[in-house]
Amino acid sequence: FKKDKLNVMLVFVFIIGLSVMLYPPISSYWNSKVQSRAVASYSNAVKSLTEEEKDTMLKKADTYNEKLKDVNRPFLNYAEAGDYNSILDISGTGIMGYVTIEKLGVELPIYHGTSEGVLQVAAGHLEGSSLPVGGEGTHSVLSAHRGLPSARLFTNLDKMEAGDTFTVTVLDRKLTYQVDQIKIIEPQEINDLIIEDGKDYVTLVTCTPYGINSHRLLVRGTRVPYVETEKEQQISRQEESTWNQEYLHAIIVGVEWTAVGIGAVLVLTGLYRLLFKSKKGGDKA
Repeated sequence: FKKDKLNVMLVFVFIIGLSVMLYPPISSYWNSKVQSRAVASYSNAVKSLTEEEKDTMLKKADTYNEKLKDVNRPFLNYAEAGDYNSILDISGTGIMGYVTIEKLGVELPIYHGTSEGVLQVAAGHLEGSSLPVGGEGTHSVLSAHRGLPSARLFTNLDKMEAGDTFTVTVLDRKLTYQVDQIKIIEPQEINDLIIEDGKDYVTLVTCTPYGINSHRLLVRGTRVPYVETEKEQQISRQEESTWNQEYLHAIIVGVEWTAVGIGAVLVLTGLYRLLFKSKKGGDKA
């Protein structure tokens, strides 16, 4: 009887260990798919708009950014510049665009605000910074978590170097920014996030050091002429090939999940037999 109890405990330990081991890769993969679907959904929503509707939305964003320059303490009083949450929210989900960091293999939807719910799954736009539509005298701040077991997000942001580029897409505007400054600051410091006359900046923000999160890592980019990324060129040239790769990947993932399922069934079957055997032994006693 004691041996059976030990076997049952070992099976439970195995199941817990397997769950802990599988959670990060499975959760990260799932969230990456959710992010991709959010970006695809946003792109489809943009395609459904007329040119007039897109121009009107961009003009509202430009107007908001102009008014924001005159707001005292904008990170607190940004509401004075306009109805922030309604601007650029074309799908009613809070997504205003997406950021692509090709070096890191990351493409994240950008949501209004930096609530914990947003930062867990995507990039958030910091209220009080310029909306990410570009233009002289704008400075947009985009933030995301790092080190989450469930999503990559800005985990590898510290690998960015001066001269690297990233792209922000809002409606039909594709804006490329080249990294010109990387700094680590205290959480309350905002001097490196303010708007500068004549400058067009986007700063990516995350916590640092990894796992401690006592400071903030700032990766600032200055606007440069937009150049189609290698990823976009491949998509435009090889749509059918990309679809085939996704189809093949889905099959592989399905096989992997099937194997995990079979393993789980075998483990649970073994557990049931051990429990049933223990119960019978106890009844006979």
